Amino acid sequence: MRSLFGLLKKPSAAGGASLRASSPAEHRPAAGLITIDVEASAPGPVEEARLVVRGPGGLTFAKPLSLAAEPVSFWLGAHGQLLPDGPVRLEFELQDGAGATLARQALTLQVHNKGELARKVAESLRRSGVPVFLDGLADSSFYDYDDPSVRPWFERSEGEALAHIDGLLSKGEIDAAEAEALRGFLRDGFTVLPDVVDEAHLARLNAALDAAVAEKHEGYEWGSSQRMHGLHEKHPAVRELWAHPKVLRMLGLIFGAPALPCQSLTYVFGSQQDHHQDTIHLTPFPAGYMCGVWTALEDVQPQSGELVVYPGSHRLKRIYTRTVDTPKVTDGDFGPLGDKVMPVWSEMIAQLGATPVTYQPKAGTVLIWHENLMHAGSPRADLSRSRRSVVCHYFADGAVAYYDSLGVPGVTHLPGQFGQG
Repeated sequence: MRSLFGLLKKPSAAGGASLRASSPAEHRPAAGLITIDVEASAPGPVEEARLVVRGPGGLTFAKPLSLAAEPVSFWLGAHGQLLPDGPVRLEFELQDGAGATLARQALTLQVHNKGELARKVAESLRRSGVPVFLDGLADSSFYDYDDPSVRPWFERSEGEALAHIDGLLSKGEIDAAEAEALRGFLRDGFTVLPDVVDEAHLARLNAALDAAVAEKHEGYEWGSSQRMHGLHEKHPAVRELWAHPKVLRMLGLIFGAPALPCQSLTYVFGSQQDHHQDTIHLTPFPAGYMCGVWTALEDVQPQSGELVVYPGSHRLKRIYTRTVDTPKVTDGDFGPLGDKVMPVWSEMIAQLGATPVTYQPKAGTVLIWHENLMHAGSPRADLSRSRRSVVCHYFADGAVAYYDSLGVPGVTHLPGQFGQG
């Protein structure tokens, strides 16, 4: 998580101690849970050292450290909703056990903290006693998911939710087609938007996918179900899809706030993923403020490993790592997490009794799904058939974005940053 710019800094130090703090938010505005990388060392052992961080309004944070010549590296998360909007100067000081300064450094974060949702989230965080700085792995237990003041319209009663849609329609803020799409999202946990991507854009998207395959992006092997991450960083066609105005428009209506892209995943063939909720991986606070977007780059054929969705499953209980009493994935091995969570998801689907829907869209069609919708990639019965698609995930501007499975902050991109990884 370290920033190259942070490594090039010249922080002050005493007695050979070293302190380096850096953040992507130094160089571009950041929203939500902001990552700060810290590295500290001393020429000899310092058992009772501590890092002190000071900020505006009397903000103070302290973390005990044991120092030696080998650098100690860690990250802190800063809840942007609890910081002022705009430049925020933080003073980092490394102290020994007697409180003497060993090293210090200033860091200025460019904080994006705007909008009604951010204000409501800040109030909820304060009521719950959530600190500005998160020291340790992010977890759902930190946040008050039962707080009704931050519940999105589609997480309220059916009557309230339908009244919300009717109100938007009566005020002329949406048209009849958009109202129907929102009703579908409320009812099923997903909505389908036909003809979003035109033929010319589809041609460029498929050309970008062909180029990524040819260069073996991330070691891609032809015929595999492997997904390719972050093609928006290199290919303008994918970047334009990432920020497609029709997609952002519908997500904005769902969230009631601007949508911020998080990542892109591109497939040549079906994923063959087991049924799952995205909640445990791409985790928003408040609940509901993350959506997945699935775009077909070709007409999806039968037996190609089609996407499968379970209508109404978005109302099922949300499963977090603490729900199934499993540790965060810190070594890249998701096997133990899967062993715990898959039986729970299977039992939930069985109890729901929902009939799964196999999704076979035309090229250019977009499906938007609720973060808690159960979905899967069906088996590839015909391995010769491709299932070209791009999957993007978005968080609402103002929400806290994190990966509950990993315990780390999520990364979102503000308008003007959509071309950056």
